[in-house]
Amino acid sequence: MTAHRCTQAPTGAAAKAATSHRDSIPVLETARLRLRAPTLDDLPAWTAIFAAPPFEADAEEAWTEFSYYTAGWMLHGHGLWAVELHDGTLVGFTHVGLEWGDDEPELGWMYLAEHHGQGYATEAAKAARDFGLSLLPTCVSYIDPDNAASSAVARRLGAERDATAESQIAETENVTIEVWRHGDAA
Repeated sequence: MTAHRCTQAPTGAAAKAATSHRDSIPVLETARLRLRAPTLDDLPAWTAIFAAPPFEADAEEAWTEFSYYTAGWMLHGHGLWAVELHDGTLVGFTHVGLEWGDDEPELGWMYLAEHHGQGYATEAAKAARDFGLSLLPTCVSYIDPDNAASSAVARRLGAERDATAESQIAETENVTIEVWRHGDAA
């Protein structure tokens, strides 16, 4: 099976334009990690994350998600970073972004299974949160109540549960979700 054209890297002038756009996305450095603009080379890792529970998405759905998370930079001035070790090993992704149903910008993280439990999500999310809060007064993390690891990350970041937002989402969307608030309103 051949790769879909949309997942193939551009060439020529289009490649130069894509590089120019990526170069406008801030690179964030932490003690162990580098948060950088995502590239098409990161799509297989993204697809692997989205193929697993709780997402269980196919390749096309993963591509769609990847596309709109990266588009956040152009549309909102914040978006998705690929997170890698300083040796270049991709470990996952973190973002400050807006999904279709989000009431406010979300700080989120998704990591390859083999990199869970090493503190990468907390370290990268702290850098992304600090960047996001330099642009926005607040952001939230929407977390499934069954995802204890992500709730622990939010707690380590100093976020606080927002019972009002949780109740509002439960009433309007009939969904139980934890809303962890970061920033001035926390």
